[in-house]
Amino acid sequence: MSQPRSGPTVALRCFGADLRRRREAAGMTLQSVAETIKKDRATPARWENAETVPNPRMVAVLLDLYSTPIAERTEVLRALEEAKKPGWWHPWREVAEVGVIDLESAATGIRSYAPGVLPDLLQTTEYAEALMSLRNPYEDPAVRRLRLELLEARKAHSIEGGPGGVANNENRAGLWVLLEQATLRRRVGGPGVMTRQLDYLEAHIADVGSSVAIQVIPPGVPHPLAISLCGHLEILRFKEFGMGERLIQIGLHPAMTLITDDSDAVENYRMAMDVTSGYAPPRFTPLPLTSKDFG
Repeated sequence: MSQPRSGPTVALRCFGADLRRRREAAGMTLQSVAETIKKDRATPARWENAETVPNPRMVAVLLDLYSTPIAERTEVLRALEEAKKPGWWHPWREVAEVGVIDLESAATGIRSYAPGVLPDLLQTTEYAEALMSLRNPYEDPAVRRLRLELLEARKAHSIEGGPGGVANNENRAGLWVLLEQATLRRRVGGPGVMTRQLDYLEAHIADVGSSVAIQVIPPGVPHPLAISLCGHLEILRFKEFGMGERLIQIGLHPAMTLITDDSDAVENYRMAMDVTSGYAPPRFTPLPLTSKDFG
């Protein structure tokens, strides 16, 4: 039987995209595949849409059906085994925005615009905890601890040298963040929290080997992202075949977060980021404020 998933991983999406590519190259429709393997049309559609994982026997049948060369079959079956594995975030699945986190940790490049508060991947634990207290002061402390643990794991996977992620991208600016200066001036937590948060950001700015690039947009600049009132957004890039870029618009609640691979939307926001970055001082420019501003 196919195995149900709590949420598709990038590996599963890529596997499904590969099945679709092979079917189309063989000149077959979902209906013709379903009739040949004696299933309903929804079954191969679920495999290609990363909703379920086919078993190895069924994959072998599909590879025969698509006339897949013998030399490629071992690699396809290896990809199937990867697709069956749960995401690294599985221990925190109860508090994780699975769709966002799996895409984030598989990305080779992330471009982020943060008009309100710092993006998650640039937050210190203290800053993140203070922000969580503002968003939900009555949250169970045990749940909050899980969220903080997950944040540290996300940073390790994406920007601090964990397996995969932007830290291992050849482009050292794997995470490129555009910050409004007001974001830095907005106090989250006490002066000590903000001081250590600024020190954390400055360490990334000063480190020429950092996978993080930070640009701070001066106040009052009428750039296209501000005019569009888009809020916090990210554009994610991937190396995997069949994985187009994703645009993520992050809401206050997970249900308000939108993810799209629409190429027009991605391109429009990418161009807006390009234009906006031209209004900000270049990478490695020191922050426009210091810990004394919170003294």
